[in-house]
Amino acid sequence: MLQLVAHFDAGGASRLALEIGGAVVAAGGRAFLASESALVSTHELPRMGVKAVEMKLASRNPVTNFNVARRVARFVAENGIDIIHAQNASLAVIGHAAAKKAGCRLVTTFHDGPSSVQALSKRSRAAFAESDLVVTLSNATALEIAKAIPSLGHRLSVVPYGIDLTRFDPTQVTAPRVVQLANQWRVPDDLPVIMAPAAFERGKGQSLLLEALALIRDLDLRCILVGPENDGGAYRGQLQKEIVQHQLQDRVLIAEEVKDMAAALMLADLIVAPYLEPATYNRVIIEAQALGRPVVASDFANAREVLDGSSMAWLTPPGDAMALGWAIRDALSLPLDEREARTSQVIDNLRQRADRSVMTENMLSLYGHLVEADQAA
Repeated sequence: MLQLVAHFDAGGASRLALEIGGAVVAAGGRAFLASESALVSTHELPRMGVKAVEMKLASRNPVTNFNVARRVARFVAENGIDIIHAQNASLAVIGHAAAKKAGCRLVTTFHDGPSSVQALSKRSRAAFAESDLVVTLSNATALEIAKAIPSLGHRLSVVPYGIDLTRFDPTQVTAPRVVQLANQWRVPDDLPVIMAPAAFERGKGQSLLLEALALIRDLDLRCILVGPENDGGAYRGQLQKEIVQHQLQDRVLIAEEVKDMAAALMLADLIVAPYLEPATYNRVIIEAQALGRPVVASDFANAREVLDGSSMAWLTPPGDAMALGWAIRDALSLPLDEREARTSQVIDNLRQRADRSVMTENMLSLYGHLVEADQAA
């Protein structure tokens, strides 16, 4: 199998591709992952047996994409690839052209939320329509794709995003790991901590969260904004100015990206995802629930699906600072004994729906059906 990923980074699409590739190798297959040059330096690909292939896949130039598709097709033929898996809508066009030329199967994954379906270009829609299999991460998105491309029929499948539940297990996150971060971030022992883990991008709603915190100034707490930056620090710098404007210097910390995300989430009393746009994965929301943390999130269809069944979830209208502030207040007012009583329910509910092993088994089964169909032909 050859997966196409535009940029191999810390995002959900890259993690998903890595997990699937590793599962293919573990099952006795061969997995290649083509992306920009950044992937070559990662240690996880060789550790999981996935072979990196450097290709410039992110161009919007049709001529460039045509040449890329020819290179992909040549690689497929030279390496005996059975399946090309394009890991986003734009790469579906390249994947479709390459699969058609090389005579192999094409799987495409639509990673975005249901509201993004109507924005698909004609070329992307055509590539999806002619894919052997289209995968989405949520039922809400699948419904919209089914409406937009009814010809897909049974070729449309839902495989919910799954995480490593052994990594995000509260019994496996040791106290020293949490204490180390608390000391690093100078978190007081006697104050509740809310955390917004997300890339520093306007659509993630950090600015809205600052506005909400200014409205609940009477509530003593500490807020930590943590995540990667993709713009050289411009938005992060703007947030620093807004912290001063709202006089939140003693309440909000902008932290550097942290590798031990499980310990960071355990440090927080409340996880906030105040997105202004629907998130592709809601990965942080999934990870937070796996650790039994309460969550406040913007009320998008995918978030509702991911938080379904949780007894510690608050959904607020996107962009509504006042509603966000009230939800934070309500969540932090939950008595400790009540929160502890609900924690196991939140964890058990999540474990039934977002297990990485279930996700990879489902994908391997779908791949297997395609290969079996070719062998039977």
